Amino acid sequence: MKFKKVILLFTEETDQSIIEPAVQLCKKFKSRLFVLFVVETGKISRLARLTHQKVELLHRRIEETGWQLLYLTEDEAVQNGVWTSLHIEEGYVSNVLKKYIQGYGIDLVFIKKKDETKKIFVSCPVPVIGL
Repeated sequence: MKFKKVILLFTEETDQSIIEPAVQLCKKFKSRLFVLFVVETGKISRLARLTHQKVELLHRRIEETGWQLLYLTEDEAVQNGVWTSLHIEEGYVSNVLKKYIQGYGIDLVFIKKKDETKKIFVSCPVPVIGL
């Protein structure tokens, strides 16, 4: 199977351990890597209420984390000769992911496995690799 375009999906719970395997997969298949960080605004609002923090502060902190993950991924990709495109979007993960799969013709999704990603595995129209 050939994967011309791979999307690496990040959310605020994702850690750096997923970067290197995704980049190596893209290097092996000579794939383009679309790196997407989704800022889940609904989760931010709930977290703000639970922790008595300001929504804007949490949003800014999560977005900064997203950019850090995107730039770390880009650095790893450049070192391995993998083409990248960096993206940050707000919304529900499944909706944003669906938009990117359709809009960019994505062939494979690479994600960090967690409880909430089960619905992505079930509903995604392309293969999904979860670590």
